Amino acid sequence: MIEQSPLQPTRVIHLFDQQLKGEWKMRKKYTFKKGEQVTYPYKLTEHIYLIMEGDIRIFHLHQDGKECVLGILTAGDFIDLASIFTTEESDAYAIALTTVSVVKVEKQEILDAVAHTPELSLALLKHFSNQLHEVVRILEQVAYDKVEERLWNSLHKWKNKKEEKGGWYPLPKYLTHKDMAGMIASTRETVTFLINKWVQQGMIKNDKHQLWIK
Repeated sequence: MIEQSPLQPTRVIHLFDQQLKGEWKMRKKYTFKKGEQVTYPYKLTEHIYLIMEGDIRIFHLHQDGKECVLGILTAGDFIDLASIFTTEESDAYAIALTTVSVVKVEKQEILDAVAHTPELSLALLKHFSNQLHEVVRILEQVAYDKVEERLWNSLHKWKNKKEEKGGWYPLPKYLTHKDMAGMIASTRETVTFLINKWVQQGMIKNDKHQLWIK
């Protein structure tokens, strides 16, 4: 079963054959520093990247220069997995949020694995179906919910439930106000204003440069 996250991961690495995974991990690693661009749009290649370490922001760039953040990927995620199953050129950008290490995986390798592994085929179908459902839900929120409601609900989805302390949950350190704005169709200024307001109201706290939410 694919692991679920509000930041749209594609962490299906555990579904692949153990021998194949071992081979991928032994391949040449490519390293990107924080802030460096990992992939570029409109460049069809024969491979995709598998993240071995680090965190990456995936986004589209609107014609007016605004970023539409699609999600945050981390170790075990494939970058732009959907591009394997389409002939359309990808228009997604990938930027390293931390130091990132990746390996190249041929698209044909994944296609072969999908063709010979029914469990993997069904899991990927479920994954892409969930993504479609999430897109529809986001469109409904943008159309009918207030920005404040969209941000508050998203913060609760982004929190790390495994690191709860006294009823408080941490948000990812690498998640900037700009990233949050890009994922709720708002502006960085609005996100900053709302977070500052909630900090004053005691609904959010800032501890050692990390936000925590009740």
